Amino acid sequence: MRNPFNPLRGWHVLILILVFFGVTIGVNATFVTLALRTHPGEDVPRSYVQGLNYNETLDRRREQEALGWTARVNLVERDVVVAIVAADGNPVSGLDLAGTLIHPADTSRDCPLAFAEARPGVYRVTLPCEGQGDWRLEAHNREGAPFEMVSELWLP
Repeated sequence: MRNPFNPLRGWHVLILILVFFGVTIGVNATFVTLALRTHPGEDVPRSYVQGLNYNETLDRRREQEALGWTARVNLVERDVVVAIVAADGNPVSGLDLAGTLIHPADTSRDCPLAFAEARPGVYRVTLPCEGQGDWRLEAHNREGAPFEMVSELWLP
């Protein structure tokens, strides 16, 4: 049987190079397409604008630190309970607390939260979304004194 590459000619080399680069480019294009469809890379909407306002964010964090407030987060069945205490040990009442329950891998599963004050300094919300595993809770005061918190939650 005769070897089709014997003798190796220029058009053989051209075909081998075209096939090699065609397969390489095809695989790369497939991987890029799949990566962009599954996770676009931007976890925070308008991250560029947030970066421009970062000095204001730092000022709010300094104000919050000066207040000396601390927060504890508990999970009671499907309710998230946040207790906020001032530096003097008194409960912090009257906040308009809102937040988001963030899924670590799928931003389409993130849930907005609107807390209600159950008793002075204790804010509660029933989780509107289903899911198990590791989640991140981000909460903030919508008006008035600056307050932001982040907490990791395990949902059974």
